[in-house]
Amino acid sequence: MPSSLLDSVIVVLFEPQNPINIGATVRAMKNMGASRLRLVNPVEYDAIRIEGIAHGTMDIIERIERFDDFDAAVADCVHVVGFTARRRSAKLRVIDPKAAASELLNAAPDGPVAAVFGREDNGLPNEILDRVQATVTIPTTNHASLNLGQAVLLALYELHLAASDAT
Repeated sequence: MPSSLLDSVIVVLFEPQNPINIGATVRAMKNMGASRLRLVNPVEYDAIRIEGIAHGTMDIIERIERFDDFDAAVADCVHVVGFTARRRSAKLRVIDPKAAASELLNAAPDGPVAAVFGREDNGLPNEILDRVQATVTIPTTNHASLNLGQAVLLALYELHLAASDAT
């Protein structure tokens, strides 16, 4: 049994393009109590450089899992939410980060859950958004595009609070 519901949370970065954002994600994970990172078709990166960006996080970096496709990365997950700044009129259920945290943690006792984030340039493509149980948008002004690491931090902050793991 996990010591925290956050042990069941997997952060998935879909095709991250910049090692700096992988480092920012790892730092956010360490700050907020998440430890499982999966990368789908990531840019090449050096673990030592990532640790230089996110000091004291080699425990997370050494456990990063790499996948060639999205479906394999989330195959074992019982609930998956995708973070996006894009508004779509398709049949997607859109929720905010607080609701996403609640959904993920409610499903966590049944198995791994995933919070998925897209490429820095275009976010998550529609074919990925079509495969998640909910899409999550972070409320912003008219300028909705956030840095990847910032979006991950906001999502993990809500998960951290909802799991009552704040120290």
